[in-house]
Amino acid sequence: MSDPATPRARQLAEALRGHLTREAFHPGELVGTERDLAERFGVGRTLLRAALGLLEDDHLVRRTIGRCGGVHAADARILRRLDTTEGVPSMVRAQGRSLSTRVVGAHLRAADPYEARTLRLASPANVVQITRIRQVDGSPWSLDTSILPAGLFPGLLAYDLSLSLTDLARERYGFVPGGAREEIEVIEADAGEAALLGVEVGAPLLLICRLTWSEAGQHYELGHDLFRADRTRIGTRRYGTNWKRGAQATRGSLDDAAPEAMSLR
Repeated sequence: MSDPATPRARQLAEALRGHLTREAFHPGELVGTERDLAERFGVGRTLLRAALGLLEDDHLVRRTIGRCGGVHAADARILRRLDTTEGVPSMVRAQGRSLSTRVVGAHLRAADPYEARTLRLASPANVVQITRIRQVDGSPWSLDTSILPAGLFPGLLAYDLSLSLTDLARERYGFVPGGAREEIEVIEADAGEAALLGVEVGAPLLLICRLTWSEAGQHYELGHDLFRADRTRIGTRRYGTNWKRGAQATRGSLDDAAPEAMSLR
């Protein structure tokens, strides 16, 4: 290459790679700030950034800015957090990854008995079902299905449904997420899921079933999200010995209102 700094950047990248291996950094762990690493390896910030860019291309590190910014260890998997109502797009972009969404189905239909019970709908009632493929860094990552009460979301199908449904529900309909209950199981991809996600039939998928309610306690979304197990890491956090009590206080009477089985498959 014509850039004379490229060989030096690659040499430094190898040194940084060795440092990550020797110190056994876990994905998400802070490796250091750019200043710390420049001083440690005795190089300028420009050269360091070029080397870090090479490691970012290989998904070995990611850089963040702000109060908690720095260089963090990473790998090719995408972290899907369970301890936040933050939308998936912002969750992914915070990891320095690019995300795109394609709608593969959106229609109005009658709610089935389970959906009517869980979303607290009078029978008969209609729901809007939206199915989308999410790609991260250009490759399929998840197949997401959201089911929302049509009566609470009039005109929903007229919007751009490739955008964040969390943001759309908040900004257009006034539903601020107050909490969500999610359950995870491992399933095998069927033929249709495999074709959409670019995996073999029978490949492991992480199924996350979700019920979301607003700050006012209104149940407004059922989610059925399939994630490629080979590209996903699940993250959550526990909050001391009273975590169950805290969760119940936040959830209210959710366990009474929604059946234990949340699978929509």
